[in-house]
Amino acid sequence: MKYARIIELIAEKQRIPLEEAMDMLYSSPLFEIIDDGTADLICRSDIYLANEIIRTHAAS
Repeated sequence: MKYARIIELIAEKQRIPLEEAMDMLYSSPLFEIIDDGTADLICRSDIYLANEIIRTHAAS
């Protein structure tokens, strides 16, 4: 469920379709870190993670 909420936040903040937001999440270098629990990022708020994914996407 957490990923769905992050995708919705990305789509809302960027004003993009959910499919594009999903691509943004799953192609993000942060996704692997979140998914495997390396840095306990999963404990961060959905808003924080959405903002970080948007920020890293804009930087690339």
